[in-house]
Amino acid sequence: MSVGRNEPCPCGSGKKYKKCCGKVEGLAIHGVMLEELENLQRELIDYAMANYSHTMKKEFQTLLHKYEVLRKDPQVFLVAFEIWFILNYPVKDGRTVLEKFVARRLNTIERERTKQVFKTWPQTKFIAGQLGMIRDHVYEVQDILSGEKVAIRARQKVDLDEVFIIGALLPFEQEYTFFMIDFHFEKEMAPRMEKWLLSQGEQVEEREAFVSDNFLFVLDGLFTIYNEMQQPQESQEPFDYSELKWEKEAQAKTADALREFLQEEGIEELHQQTAVLLWNLYCQKENPTIRKPEIYVGALVSLLQSYNIVKANDSNAALAKRLGTTAASLSKRAKEMEVVLQERLADTQ
Repeated sequence: MSVGRNEPCPCGSGKKYKKCCGKVEGLAIHGVMLEELENLQRELIDYAMANYSHTMKKEFQTLLHKYEVLRKDPQVFLVAFEIWFILNYPVKDGRTVLEKFVARRLNTIERERTKQVFKTWPQTKFIAGQLGMIRDHVYEVQDILSGEKVAIRARQKVDLDEVFIIGALLPFEQEYTFFMIDFHFEKEMAPRMEKWLLSQGEQVEEREAFVSDNFLFVLDGLFTIYNEMQQPQESQEPFDYSELKWEKEAQAKTADALREFLQEEGIEELHQQTAVLLWNLYCQKENPTIRKPEIYVGALVSLLQSYNIVKANDSNAALAKRLGTTAASLSKRAKEMEVVLQERLADTQ
């Protein structure tokens, strides 16, 4: 369609074409719209702060104890919280801050094309996946849990191929843009992050909504993986169990039985060391006479489970049955050992 420079702009702004969309041609209009929509994002944040700062502060304080890793990086936690609150948290009349802002601001937007995009913002989407094909200023992400492929437009060309990316998306015609910021991690971390997120999604019925419903939890989990993978992998000598001192041979044999049981359970080496060291400490303090090693093995495993040092796979009754002893004997011995080891167990958590 040919439009005269002095005719009304077909975008509906009310301005002459030469002073509106005529300033930009073709794909360049996307840059103008993105700038206008980014300004609206900033207004949305200001609106949330001006009208819901008390509610936000109160809710933020209640979440501080829940997300340990995010809490260690206050700026990241705050940004993540603001995204979650503005898009997900129902305020008065059950609407979100975003929905209230769109209703309030919609009719004041001049450019019709920008207005139509802004109108669709409440159809927000959360996504987590590995960055795929990139063309110009648009890149593609396939959501891990839904399998959906989404095109995301950026202001500038993105050079982040194959990184793992997560964030909240706002509609932008046939594409999307990130609300506020995205969080991305090196591509080397993607396989482990995908595996973890898939395992979490398998535990819920509507896995497509899992990231949206649990945005802060998911970010906390991803940053946990990030921190673990960022730590330098120092070469360490294997722990030498032979250096531990035992007053009685039966105590050493019980330590061997304990390690063998934990290995069969797939418990990682670090927690095996913790268990044996706790047993060694108990023996140093109490010098027990061992008649049935299985009771002590079961008692210590029960304590490790109750203090969340190892995952609880069995009840005391099931544990005792597997070890050929009784639940009463195991529980009695566990209580006796806890009195001696309680302080060290608490420190090990």
